[in-house]
Amino acid sequence: MIYVNFLVILFGNTNFLQEFTMRAAKLALSLLSLSLGSAAQAGVIDLGSMIGGANLYAIRDVTATSSDVEGAVVAGGNVTVSSYSINANNRPAFGQYAVVAGGNLSVTSGSINHGGVYVGGTTSMQWAATPTALPANPVDFAAAEQYYKSLTRTIADLDATGVVAPLWSGVKVSGSGNGGVDVFNVSADLFRTSSSWTLEKLTAGQTLIFNISGDLGTFNDGGVSFEPLSAYNVLFNFHEAKNVNVKGVIGSVLAPYATVNANWGVINGNVIVDTWNSTIQVNANHYFPPVDVPGFSLPPGSGGGGGHAEVPEPGALALLLAGLCAAGFAYRARRAA
Repeated sequence: MIYVNFLVILFGNTNFLQEFTMRAAKLALSLLSLSLGSAAQAGVIDLGSMIGGANLYAIRDVTATSSDVEGAVVAGGNVTVSSYSINANNRPAFGQYAVVAGGNLSVTSGSINHGGVYVGGTTSMQWAATPTALPANPVDFAAAEQYYKSLTRTIADLDATGVVAPLWSGVKVSGSGNGGVDVFNVSADLFRTSSSWTLEKLTAGQTLIFNISGDLGTFNDGGVSFEPLSAYNVLFNFHEAKNVNVKGVIGSVLAPYATVNANWGVINGNVIVDTWNSTIQVNANHYFPPVDVPGFSLPPGSGGGGGHAEVPEPGALALLLAGLCAAGFAYRARRAA
């Protein structure tokens, strides 16, 4: 009643009030539609924040010889390396950790560079300089495992926007032509022996997400160069694989159920796996930054990250009242004239 009396006083005309009420209702519906639309925002795929931007993360153990990881290494279990270099390119996790190990750290002939280490168990350094021990564990390992396993499944549920098809001895990757983010569903068998890439309907710098099905993920048996992908932000999501044999790739690898056991090759990007038992070199470039992806939303209780990109919603009531007042004053001004 107070609201109606306010409008009668404002407009001084009940007939106009009826007409204006109809218009106000339409305005309210428009605001409601805008509000509901803003709720359906793109979610953020965040590959690195749970592990502080580490180059290599294993849910369980990292075991490696005669190679290197150019950035930081994080493992929920043991880190055991020999003739090995870690973080030579000065990309520490959380700004200061070259290694975070929930279990033991064992280094035989090698180096840990540009940062300290957190070790939940014992530390053994033979023919290697002892790094600075940091007292605080920056990683919630249980939450990280939960997060990455939920992440891989949720990404796998995204609708495909492009197609990967065989082309002669290689593959042809066809995007949507819209730029931004393209999602591809592909069997691991298709990449196993491919010797070439043909790209079309893609925009340099855009994000390419490959959801790769199959228990065994094998890349680069055919010796293919992944150089054509260097102009893109690439994620290979091995959401089903128990074993991944990646001999060379430009792009980040998400395989939280898999063991990596290849004995040669290079990965350029972030690597997230269950267990690392490999001599593959991991380079600290082509990291996968947080990306807004339409249709992506992690379920509640996924361990953190992956929230919606917040977009402020309009104050519907405030906008409506402001519109009413402005229209009322304009109407009274016309009558006075």
